[in-house]
Amino acid sequence: MPNSLLADKDILRLRDELLDLAAQISEKYSSRKSEKFIIDLLMEHSCERLIIESLALNLIWEDDIDRLWRGLHIYAVSLLIERLKNRLIEEGFDVSLVNEAECPTGRYDILLIINNRGIKILTDGNDICLEVKTGFGVSFEQIEKYMWNGTIVILVRCVTGHALAFRAQDWSGPLRTVLEDRIKKAKRILDGNVVLVRGPDCKKCPLKDCKFNEFKAEENETERANDFYETLDKFRKNATKAIETAVNLVLQELRRTSTQIYKVKEGSPTEN
Repeated sequence: MPNSLLADKDILRLRDELLDLAAQISEKYSSRKSEKFIIDLLMEHSCERLIIESLALNLIWEDDIDRLWRGLHIYAVSLLIERLKNRLIEEGFDVSLVNEAECPTGRYDILLIINNRGIKILTDGNDICLEVKTGFGVSFEQIEKYMWNGTIVILVRCVTGHALAFRAQDWSGPLRTVLEDRIKKAKRILDGNVVLVRGPDCKKCPLKDCKFNEFKAEENETERANDFYETLDKFRKNATKAIETAVNLVLQELRRTSTQIYKVKEGSPTEN
């Protein structure tokens, strides 16, 4: 359920319209793909014809992430869980943890839901998502999708030592605009009146008759850090700072929007 305190009704309406169009696209092209899969295609690919061909040919875009990177990411999430759990308990919260596949039951102050990207925090007052990044790349599309529901997103960049919060109310104007644009794009795909876009999509495009077929996008490996050892060194130097900043942001958000459940231990200050 979207956060009742932060979700914007116009954005929720546009989100639901886009989800409905995604379902229609899946049905039209007999792809049997989920709405989430269709939404990801709409957000990740600029070329609209490529989206149709991907559905028609049942193309799966391969995940080429090295297992070393996966291992580092899992490690970073585990460090964040431990720090967050301990700080919340110190502040007097009753904390429960579940995996994303589990169905939470019972009463709780704070529920931490662990998934393969980071941590979702559910409370009675607001939802917070911590997106953990151990490389230099950032998926702003994922951040956008969380904000559709009014979720506060805290981006944790372990290799740079940064953590910053994205609040849906601060981005309401841009979110409306991009959702309206994505809806128009989805409608063109439904009508078959698509716009071809020359760009990075061309690198893996299967369309032999496309006028942009000869275009080869330049490889850009800088975002993958080029050297795992360099990234590991930056992680060693900066991950603790990023995690500590992220945990402080979580506590700040809980104090700001969920004062009804924020419990301060006896004798501790109520303000920073």
